[in-house]
Amino acid sequence: MKFLIQRAQPATIAADVLLVGVYENTLQTGANSLFASADAVRMVAHANADRFTGKVGQVSSQFSSTGRVVLFGLGDRNSLSGEQLRDALEAGFKEAKRLKVSNIVVSEIEYPQSGVDRTQFGRLVGEVAGLVDYTMLNYKTEKGGHKPESRFAQVVVASVDGDDAVLKAALAEGRTIAQSVNTARDLVVTPPDIMNPTQLAAEAKKIADASAGRIVCVLHTGDDLKKLNANGLLAVAQGSAQEPVLIELTYYPADADPNVTLALVGKSVTFDSGGYDMKPADGMRWMKSDMAGGAATLAAINAIAALRIPVRVKVLMAATDNMVNEKAYRPSEVLHMMSGLTVEVDNTDAEGRLTLADAIEYAKLNGATHIVDVATLTGAVRVALGTLGAGGFSNDDALFALVDTASKRSGELIHRFPLWAGYAKANESKIADLKNSGGAAFGAGHITAAWFLRKFAGDTPWVHLDIAGVGFKDEEGTGWGVRTLVELARVFAEQPRQS
Repeated sequence: MKFLIQRAQPATIAADVLLVGVYENTLQTGANSLFASADAVRMVAHANADRFTGKVGQVSSQFSSTGRVVLFGLGDRNSLSGEQLRDALEAGFKEAKRLKVSNIVVSEIEYPQSGVDRTQFGRLVGEVAGLVDYTMLNYKTEKGGHKPESRFAQVVVASVDGDDAVLKAALAEGRTIAQSVNTARDLVVTPPDIMNPTQLAAEAKKIADASAGRIVCVLHTGDDLKKLNANGLLAVAQGSAQEPVLIELTYYPADADPNVTLALVGKSVTFDSGGYDMKPADGMRWMKSDMAGGAATLAAINAIAALRIPVRVKVLMAATDNMVNEKAYRPSEVLHMMSGLTVEVDNTDAEGRLTLADAIEYAKLNGATHIVDVATLTGAVRVALGTLGAGGFSNDDALFALVDTASKRSGELIHRFPLWAGYAKANESKIADLKNSGGAAFGAGHITAAWFLRKFAGDTPWVHLDIAGVGFKDEEGTGWGVRTLVELARVFAEQPRQS
């Protein structure tokens, strides 16, 4: 998809469809300013028949003398926010997708006095167009009757005034973010016979190789994992024919604060059977998505490096399958973790927190000053929040505030849960330092799982994002977390340098 800027009246630019944003209850004046008088009269009448008033999410598809036009609502001009603009553009581009058009013109909006500016508009046009145009990776064939979906070929922003260089840069940023989100979506839906730990490592190396040296990839396998005492990862991997790998990606721009390293830790279980505590069939059906956290962190560092955001970032992905054979780890075993803590295996289906614990420890040992882990960790968080947002947990209010700011900018919702001291009792073991499951009787499984991870984070500022409800939806990967992590890198870059 190409993005272009053309300084002209929108209706004069040739395209399959023109997208025009309309503030609430301003249809008449907006139409009169953009279209010939006869067209404006017809469009207002048509929009009124559609009961289109300009509310966010509304669209009115119609024709003018110059071609097809889609009006999309921007809501109240005095309260337009970035999130409302995102929703408005999404409605407009989805209507264009429904119409199966290739070439689109978007009329630059009239900006409110405060809130949304030209940079934000450009980023969102590039991002939303790329996300809406996404076609899920599939293995359908022409022989089976599959016909490729229509795709957007070109999006032209009709610019009337202002600095087009700013708009051009913003469009490019939005496109980069959309491409990275779509990469994560592809990784998550790839079947587990293809997307195994070795292939996930290959994808990480491919991204690093394409970064022109900005990202360095190191793969820890075999004896290296044993030397690291990555016994959580190794235990989970015992039942699989696939070799585990700790994937380490590093982005250290020269202009970053040398005293700050943000570590992004993504759960990367490429298929989760549950082990000996096996999942029921319905629970296992979509467990190829159990690496959605890893996919998000991998895609995020790709975007962060491409955008050259000046903050040190390290990504850790402890990749493995959780399967069953005669070597598989079993309930009641005691693991000696990389951190030195011992863990009783209470449930082999609580494997993600074991792999994350080793990855978190590795991050701490290798310079991380702040850690954010992203994981499809518990069904309990889905019960609590449904599919609208992720669960957030933290040992540090300042770091969580930065993550919260990033999530609000990105439009990805996070609800913070408490880590009251009483929850720690659920992970107490009689024969080890911890057990890896709080158990159904205690309840609040999303919180007790977070408490387990908190023990390994120690005093390092840490945030845990449980994305089990949002990482995979309607049989598709969502790429949830990529936008938040990219915005978090921007937020870090905006902070005063540490002395």
